[in-house]
Formats: sequence, structure tokens, C-alpha cells
Amino acid sequence: MKLSTFDAFKHLSEKDAGMILLDEKQLKKIHTLLIRMMEDLTEVCDQNNLCYFLGGGSALGALRHKGFIPWDDDMDVNMPRRDYEQFIRLFREKYSEKYWIQTPRDTRNYGLSMAKIRRKGTIMRGRDDFHSEECGVGIDIFIIENMFENRALRLAHGILCLGMGYLLSCRKFYRDRKEMRQLAKAVPEAGMAFRLKIGIGFFLSVCSLDWWCRMTDRCHRLCKNDHSTYVSGCAGRLHFFGEMYRRDRFCQVRKAEFEGHWWNIPVKAEEYLTHCYGDWETLPAPENREKHFVYQFECEV
Repeated sequence: MKLSTFDAFKHLSEKDAGMILLDEKQLKKIHTLLIRMMEDLTEVCDQNNLCYFLGGGSALGALRHKGFIPWDDDMDVNMPRRDYEQFIRLFREKYSEKYWIQTPRDTRNYGLSMAKIRRKGTIMRGRDDFHSEECGVGIDIFIIENMFENRALRLAHGILCLGMGYLLSCRKFYRDRKEMRQLAKAVPEAGMAFRLKIGIGFFLSVCSLDWWCRMTDRCHRLCKNDHSTYVSGCAGRLHFFGEMYRRDRFCQVRKAEFEGHWWNIPVKAEEYLTHCYGDWETLPAPENREKHFVYQFECEV
């Protein structure tokens, strides 16, 4: 298998499976709406003393661009598990009429191990949304999990989370097998990886996608020590061990400018970005910039 399924999605082109490449005008609309959504998110967090901080491309955008990476189409927010649990409850109480709040524990037919808040009245249907009508412009919320102090337990926890994450992905591939087979034709070198996941997903289909999603979330939150030395963003692209950080260097925050706002980033954000992206200060060549394709887009601001 020359490409992982994650890497394969980066090799898709606009002609593949009827997808739309978002243009500059559409991205501007998304950015405007995302700022308004972040204002609601940070309001709830600040009013209730909950920890949040920009992650991934949003943290990179804050330091390199003082705002959005120009070609980015979403926002990434990290929250420690304890703060996340409170946030979901409080945000639902205040904004359930304005947003879809999607979580691995209680959103039906979801299939992801991170959470999302998505703006009602918009449509931005991506590859995770083939079977959902709740597919508006969204902010990804990555749950930062506690890690066991004991090395053996930490290793076992990590292996379990990696295994469950892969099985959840396989089960989701089987649900979306028609669409995934179509995408596999567009990236032949990843065809074996796609077929393998669909095949494994077939055997896992004895249990529902919702069951696998809940079990994966349960595995992620096994450690209850909210003061553990290390934490992990299990659902991040680098997975359990690749997203392992010292709590005091990752979950402590400082302010950074983002499109005229001052929002939280990790106190050691430069260290974090180097770990994730290497030379993050240098703009990638145009051909290496991540492209964002959707199947359907409707957004008015």
C-alpha cells in the first residue's frame, strides 16, 4: 500500500467524484462565519472558566498569518477532557437552536472520535458527511485526554486507542463503501488500503457504527487523572503517541492574535508546531498546499 487512506485524500483532484474545489470568495465566506462561531465558543469558555486553545492549522495560522491560513476552510480547537464535557453541556443549553453539536458519544451515525459544532442554515458536505444532513460549516473540537503515569499502562492505553481508532475508521469505510470505492478509483495507488478497510469493516458491521464510536470514545477517556504529566490528542492526525505532550507545555495557554481577536494557543506553541509541521514558519510551495474539496456548499453571511 503506497498511500494511507488519509494521504490518499490529499491526492484527489477537482474532477474526482463530482467534488468542488473551494475558491477564494467561498473561503472568505467561510472565514467570516467561522470567526462568528469562535466568538460564541470562546464566550461560553471564558464565562465558565473553561480551557480551550487553537490547535493544528489554526494555531499555525495564528502565529504565521495572525489569522487564517489563506487556503484553510475550518478551525481546530483543543479542549482537555474535563473542560470539553462541561463545554458541550453548556454550549447545547445556550446555542442548540443555532448549531448542530456533534459528539462521538451521542450523535447518531457520526463515526468520528472528535467533536464538531456546525452552523445550522449552511451546507458544507465533505467526505465525512455522505449520510448526514447536519453538515454545515464547522469547528473541529479535539479532546485532549489524560495519560497514565505508569509507562506500561500508558503503552497499553495507547495501543488500545490506536487499535480502536483504526477499527472505527474501518467500520465507517464500510458504511460509506459505495463512495469510498468511487474515491479509490481516483487514487489507484491507495486502492488496496481502501479495500482492506472496507473488508475489515464488513466483519465489524455486526455492531453499529454508533457502538464503535462510543467504544472508541470510552477507550480514549480511560485515564481519569486530570493532573497527569502527559496528555494526548488521540483523534489528531498523529494519533495517540504522535500527539503526546507534557500538560504544562501544552494545556497552559497564552494569547495570540487571530483576525483581530486574541485567542488562546499553547504556551509552547512554537514547540508544538515544530513537532507537528517541522519548518512551520516557511510557506509551503503552492503544489504542496492542502486543497479542500466538498461535494456541496451553501453559505451566506
